[in-house]
Amino acid sequence: MILKSKARVLYIDGKTIFAQIGNCLCSSNDNGETWQSYPVRLPEGARIFSRLYARLTRQGIHCLCVLKDRSLLLVVKGAFYKYDIASGNMERSFSILRGSRPLYVCKSHDGNLFWGEYFSNPTRDEVYIYSSEDYARTWYIKYTFKKNSIRHVHGIFYDTYDNNFWITTGDEDQENAIWITNNKFRTIEMVSGRKQQSRALQLILTQDYVYYGTDTPYEMNHIRRINKRTGKVETLADLDGSVYWGCKVGGIIFFSTAVEPSKINRHRYASIWCSQDGINWIIIEKYKKDLWPMKYGQIGQIYLPQGENETGYLFYTPIATKYNLTVQRLCIADLF
Repeated sequence: MILKSKARVLYIDGKTIFAQIGNCLCSSNDNGETWQSYPVRLPEGARIFSRLYARLTRQGIHCLCVLKDRSLLLVVKGAFYKYDIASGNMERSFSILRGSRPLYVCKSHDGNLFWGEYFSNPTRDEVYIYSSEDYARTWYIKYTFKKNSIRHVHGIFYDTYDNNFWITTGDEDQENAIWITNNKFRTIEMVSGRKQQSRALQLILTQDYVYYGTDTPYEMNHIRRINKRTGKVETLADLDGSVYWGCKVGGIIFFSTAVEPSKINRHRYASIWCSQDGINWIIIEKYKKDLWPMKYGQIGQIYLPQGENETGYLFYTPIATKYNLTVQRLCIADLF
């Protein structure tokens, strides 16, 4: 079901859904039936004048996180902003020095924030993981990947079950890895790596397993999982494209595939995959890549929002496909 056009779902906090609708930051507490607009002027880099303009310029809010002090962190091209809902104050929290933005922002149980640099890095310089311990008011370098060790960080993910962090990096064979830190980034340990089948962006964590979809244009992609106790890696499903986004609604795991330039993955559909048991996977929705070239009009993908979703619905936004930049909803109870 299409709920809104010229819009992108951003984050889910329990039963509250956040989205950018046009040039407004909005939220809904009734599963997207009605929306409240916040009385704030979005910063430069977040304003959308048309769906085509947003795609060509990569404008818009790319990531949102609800902070422990109930303010909002907004990630736009080139900067972080902290929005205090109570006062209505919006202030720049951080200017991104390398690259345009991280893919994800991680929040731990104590409200601390983490993100890794995501930039082209042709000379393979050091890559930083940043952290904030004061709800995005200030940031500092938490961990440094040494020169020539990785190209960039894909994501950082907090494990609520084991109180540790998992990190994904890329892009070439020796740079692809899934890492873990059990001591708050004093050291990190490689769990799986040095190959394209360890090239992942999003991780979905359960009590016993780490689930991910591979992100490689050089080989067939798969949904895989790592046993957190033994380290054993299993391949669960063959995919027709790279996985950029994933989420969990209740006990159901979702991943979405992308349409990107590849000699191996030559399909024209972005798809949503899901599983009830983590073993058997099905496609529940797919959208054909539109006619705009990927270089300018973006890779075809389906954005799945981060956060803890207690709504009983899957919310998502197709990008550079049919129904580009719409907020859509699927009822979980209707899927099985």
